[in-house]
Amino acid sequence: MTLAAAVDRSGFGWDLDYEPVTNDSWVIQHARGQERNYLRGSASDWLPIVEASLRGIRNDCSQANWDGSDAHPVSDGTINLAADIAKVLFTLLPTGTPVPELIPEADGEICMSWSVDVYRVFSFSIGTHGKINFAGQFGNAGGIHGWQPVDATTHDSLEKSLQETAHRIRKLYEDAAIKRKPR
Repeated sequence: MTLAAAVDRSGFGWDLDYEPVTNDSWVIQHARGQERNYLRGSASDWLPIVEASLRGIRNDCSQANWDGSDAHPVSDGTINLAADIAKVLFTLLPTGTPVPELIPEADGEICMSWSVDVYRVFSFSIGTHGKINFAGQFGNAGGIHGWQPVDATTHDSLEKSLQETAHRIRKLYEDAAIKRKPR
């Protein structure tokens, strides 16, 4: 899968190599970085972005050895489950929550990941085995990792299974939630 983007940073008013002189400068730069990252990828509807990413994973990663290093194929079942999970999380998360990164993994699973900065990240892997494996770092609040079962037999059971996951993702972002209506 190939994704490329060209960005001209000249109009943004910030420099990626900036090193603050005082702690106050660091706090300001950190806040600007969080705001920039929060707005990146946010949209009123990020499902088309997720669906396009999943189509790319289906096209590029459905055969064994798709990465040239003996990767397992990402199955249609895993891709369909990832799509269902994304749809449910979209309804459970606040408006403006950035689109997750979707990353195919060599074991045939798909990782969904949200990050604010290096200290605030939450990711989980999806496979057809009926569970998600997750890890998160929540700044000074600490970290978490583990797995949880996911019941995808019905929309309601999947929504119930993902309540705690949605709570963890919401912890990354500070704005108040407005629950979206299901599609």
